[in-house]
This record gives sequence, structure tokens and C-alpha cells, in this order.
Amino acid sequence: MNFRRAEACDADRIAQLHAESWRRTYRGMMRDEFLDGDVVTNRCHAWRDLMSTVGAGKLVLLAEEGTNLAGFICVTGNEDVLWGSYIDNLHVAGTHARRGVGRALMGHAAKWLRDSYSSTSIYLWVMRGNDRARRFYEALGAANVGERSLLDPGGGSALNCRYIWRRPEDLVQACDR
Repeated sequence: MNFRRAEACDADRIAQLHAESWRRTYRGMMRDEFLDGDVVTNRCHAWRDLMSTVGAGKLVLLAEEGTNLAGFICVTGNEDVLWGSYIDNLHVAGTHARRGVGRALMGHAAKWLRDSYSSTSIYLWVMRGNDRARRFYEALGAANVGERSLLDPGGGSALNCRYIWRRPEDLVQACDR
């Protein structure tokens, strides 16, 4: 497995994996019309925009096996005054699920956050109905500190859980176990 920072030319590959992951994972949590329709176009626009403006405070990291995109993570350092650094996306291709790709991506991101934003906590949102992801984050030591209904790009809304790690080092240690 090779890990590298994403470049602007990777936006469409990331969008394809992101859409495939949503279709596989969020059925029943996001609107079917969106998942069955323009989700790829939606993600292409979002990732092209994001990758055209990536600055020093953001990490988009890819996991590749040969020419295949196995997964990606997107993190913003010190994104929120109260909650700290934000893990915006973590997605793994279905063909690479349960092979340690998500844990490895989390570990790389945690080390980047430890090195650049060591005094901030880390947080992310995960849909309450996404039990597999919630178990994954809990196994890495995250605590669910509250729930809130959030709008999704498909025009729906769902209850989401905010998970946090108090320090980047806590996540680094959990990923290294």
C-alpha cells in the first residue's frame, strides 16, 4: 500500500470512490433518489472545488494499491475553536474493506495532526445509523459526545454523532496498536 498527498488531478478518482462508498453505506440514511442519481456529479463538483483550494491547513491523503485507489482521508487542522481539528472524510473502497486501510489512513492523519496541531482535539461526524463506522471509531478510542441532525448534500437530513479524541497522540497510539 502506498500513501501520498492528493493532488488536484486526483479529484475525480476521489469523487468516484466517495460516491461508491455512500451508495454502499448510506442506503436508508440518505435519499435513494440522490444515491441512485447524481451523487457522482455532486461529489465531482465538491472534490474539484476542494482540491483547487487545498492549503497548508488541510490534508487529503490517498491510499493506493498499484493504480487502484483503496481509500482516502480528508482532515482540516484546527478547524473549530471549540472542537479542534476535523476529520471530514474517511472512505475505503469496498474491495479493500477490513484490510486495515482505514486504520492506516487514520494513523497517518493523526501523526500529521500531532506534528502540526498537537494542542487541539480531533472530531468528526458519523451518521447514527452507520454502526460499522461508529464501532470503528470507538475501537480507536473516540467518545461520542452528542448527536445532532445534519443536512446532507442529497437534500435529506439524518441524526449524526460527534466523536472526539482529546489529543492527536491518543489517536496515534490507538492506530499503532
